[in-house]
Amino acid sequence: MPLENMADDDNDVGLPQKGLNMIIKDALPDIRIANETRDIINQCCVEFIHHISREAQRISSDDQRKTIYHEHVQKALQNLGFTQDYIEAADRVLDECKINAEKRLRRKNSRLDKCGIPEEELLKIQQKLIEDARRQTEQQAAQQAAAMGAASYAGPMPNAMATTPTTPDMDAARQFLASSTLQDDDQEDYDA
Repeated sequence: MPLENMADDDNDVGLPQKGLNMIIKDALPDIRIANETRDIINQCCVEFIHHISREAQRISSDDQRKTIYHEHVQKALQNLGFTQDYIEAADRVLDECKINAEKRLRRKNSRLDKCGIPEEELLKIQQKLIEDARRQTEQQAAQQAAAMGAASYAGPMPNAMATTPTTPDMDAARQFLASSTLQDDDQEDYDA
């Protein structure tokens, strides 16, 4: 397919300009690249991805699968004549992507780590808080029932946890468990 038709067919789909500039600068640090050359490189990248994707999709269809897996891309690269070195480099990139995804997941779950209390201890504190609140609610209900002269009143009292005695660990756990907003470092996972 001629290069001039590619942009029309793809509705200007391509790599983000910033990412493309970083790749070019990394590969050719001492050379300036004209803007139209950057556009051609971007179009070539899109065509490369389409070419590999079409072959991988054909292979996945032959395997009677609706999802393209890593093995399909490997086989597509082989079928299209790429060297074993290139395929191994693609495998290394995939491994790096998996590691980065795991790091993002760990960073996202680091709120537990940042509170300074092990998860098992947080669970114990949470269970104790729930039990204390339940006990206090029952006591208040009994007191209210006695005051009203009705022995069967068992409704929960509002603000039952407001007067529960606490320790610093329980305060930290309560604050952690009550927080429902994203912290700044969690927000960057959604901005990316």
